[in-house]
Amino acid sequence: MPSLSLLDFSFVAFESAKTPLHVSGLIILEPPKEDAANFAQNVYASFLQKPDACQPFNWKLNWSMTGKPRWDVLPKINIEDHIHFTMLPAPGCDAQLQKVAGRIHGQVLDRAKPLWEVWVIDGLEGNRVALMMKMHHSVVDGIRASKLFTSSCSPDIEESFNGPLWQHDLRKTSSQRKQESHLTDMVMKTVTQASKQISLLPSMFRLGTKLAMKAVNLGHSDLTLPFSAPKTPFNASPQRNRALSLGDFSIKQIKHLRAITGASMNDVLYTVSDIALNRYLNDRALPLRKPLVAMMPINLRNKDEKNAGHGNKMTIGNVELGRPNLTPLQRLEAIQTATNDLKREALAISPDAYINYSLLINGISLITGKLGVNNYVPTTTNLLISNVPGAKEQLYFMGAKVLQQYPVSVLMPGQTLNITFFSNGDTMYYSLVACNQSLPGFEVIADYMQEAFEELQREILEAACFEVGERVDKPTKEELAVEVAVSAAQQALTPEDDGFERLWQEKQDKVAELEKQLAMLTSKLSTQIEIDPTLEAVNQELDDELLTTAKTGEESRVAEV
Repeated sequence: MPSLSLLDFSFVAFESAKTPLHVSGLIILEPPKEDAANFAQNVYASFLQKPDACQPFNWKLNWSMTGKPRWDVLPKINIEDHIHFTMLPAPGCDAQLQKVAGRIHGQVLDRAKPLWEVWVIDGLEGNRVALMMKMHHSVVDGIRASKLFTSSCSPDIEESFNGPLWQHDLRKTSSQRKQESHLTDMVMKTVTQASKQISLLPSMFRLGTKLAMKAVNLGHSDLTLPFSAPKTPFNASPQRNRALSLGDFSIKQIKHLRAITGASMNDVLYTVSDIALNRYLNDRALPLRKPLVAMMPINLRNKDEKNAGHGNKMTIGNVELGRPNLTPLQRLEAIQTATNDLKREALAISPDAYINYSLLINGISLITGKLGVNNYVPTTTNLLISNVPGAKEQLYFMGAKVLQQYPVSVLMPGQTLNITFFSNGDTMYYSLVACNQSLPGFEVIADYMQEAFEELQREILEAACFEVGERVDKPTKEELAVEVAVSAAQQALTPEDDGFERLWQEKQDKVAELEKQLAMLTSKLSTQIEIDPTLEAVNQELDDELLTTAKTGEESRVAEV
């Protein structure tokens, strides 16, 4: 019988009726036109005709209060316990789908059966069909769950069904098991034999000393102080209900912003989320006095280990987001600095030491949330924000086009909101999972994220344009005279005409206004976006050639005027 790793066991131990710990995925399909009317029923019937299940889809939890929990491998499963069909009432809009998906996600998986379900949802407008799959976090994480659905699809519409989800072997690789075993051994030594961890003691002591000195303003550390997050509605004890709010961004636009600023894609996504969360709290007369702190999955693998065959050293880092009242661009800069500093400090101290520290701090937070006493102790983090990579090409499933894929993640004990991003093709999908009893009206946060992205994009592009504009030579008096002469000639004006003097003044006013704007905005934003002044614009040579040609060609027209 397979055993549960320490991480797997934690998802079993911390689960309750109010805190289900499974991950879900919501997929929206566009069936082929010739089969659109019956596509959902055909998919459901096809699923029921494939009852054989691979591991871990035939694992049942063997929970014992006296022994170590293990998985029992069942020789056969009842497929009808896991495949469900439901239909939306007319008109079958997206808002109705989100409500149904929220109710499905909020239901705890039955531990008397293998811990997974697939729902086929019919009745969406435009003959669309939705699939929702649920798997317990002790069996699979979000990344492997997304790869699971991808493995059932194909970029070729003619061969777009590679078997149902439960017939794909999802067992962990030997390297994954080895990494989890290393983590388990390390934690157990920390708990039972801390004095014997000689190799980690200096790093742990140095980490603790730096944080203590930072707490009393006598030292500096790039790590966020533990238990320093603000108290917010995001840190109440969740109830049973779950609700979803969905949205998406263009990956092309995100990459554009990343290229201009040098920030990572995660930095952009965290900034957009932070702006929206602050706006939600401000609208409810709950303005923050200090930054939110987000849980963020980070990889502490060193550059030297990149090609050395080492597994990922993944842990949860606590990242301080932007201070209140920052502009979008200032907030991006602050978050970019915070995420870079976190990883650099953790690597400088010791990845294993930081993993121990992270497990301790976040473990305390989970325990207080589990016991319902999180309101009486300082807050460690406010919410979990993560980004899961998906397929890069257009996929098809059973002949249907995969239109959208939304991640639906867990609410950690003591938290009422989770934000998860999922990249698929050229789109970044995101979902907000919340306890709508504890966080009423949270759906507007998804709309605020759209507004925040537009604001950030606009400010970055304005800053970049004016920075570039500052590097462009302003027109000389001679060049200005040429422009006026050309415009006058086009309008058949002579220097004696009243219109000529008006045209000259308009040109001078425009130049003066441009200089004023460049000076003001460059002074304000030059510290936030750095553009190498030694680099010429891509079209600089073409511009110089055109300007020379224009001057030569217009000299005779100036003489005539």
